[in-house]
Amino acid sequence: MRLSPELLTRLRDAPWPVVALVVAAFLGVQFLRGEALASGFGWVLVLFLGMVFAFVGLAGWVANRE
Repeated sequence: MRLSPELLTRLRDAPWPVVALVVAAFLGVQFLRGEALASGFGWVLVLFLGMVFAFVGLAGWVANRE
C-alpha cells in the first residue's frame, strides 16, 4: 500500500480522527504484508513504522509551537 501524494495533501488539512484512521489502515495493511513474509515480522514493521510516525508527529508539533 502506497500513499499517494494527493492523499497526503488532503490529509494535511484533515481533522486528526481522519488522519488517525488512515494511519491505522496503513499500519494494518503493512502488518498483514509483513505476516505474509514471516511469522512475527508484521509486528516488527508495525513497531518500526509506529515509532517513525511518532517521531514525525513530534517534530511537526515542535515546529508549530510558538
